[in-house]
Amino acid sequence: MPSLVSPLVSPAVIAVRRGLIGLLLLLASPAVGADDLYLSEIEEEAKRQAATLITQPTAPSAATAPDAAADRLAPGLDSAAFARALRAELPGTFVLYQRLDPAHQRQVYEAYRRDNRLASISAQVARLSGGGS
Repeated sequence: MPSLVSPLVSPAVIAVRRGLIGLLLLLASPAVGADDLYLSEIEEEAKRQAATLITQPTAPSAATAPDAAADRLAPGLDSAAFARALRAELPGTFVLYQRLDPAHQRQVYEAYRRDNRLASISAQVARLSGGGS
């Protein structure tokens, strides 16, 4: 009967490899859960945006205006109000913002005070969370 184990690879090496694979699977599990939370937040944001577009059509001139108020957070919010507005307007970005350490959260808040555009805020959060360069 032929052996299933190659004579070049010892059973100890195979056991170590299996252990490493198991360890990697255990480490990946929380990341998968975090991705699920992020994806569900994005889905909820998409549903809310779709409902808004269906129930509240905007005038073409407002939609094409480069500095439309809908593309910005209200100016002058304190940090707690900023976090609430971020959660309401950009739930997916807010999930990443929550994962930032307090120093990076302050950086995002200070960036918002200089530029309250949603795209700018999202880019800042992505950059600080390691999602951008």
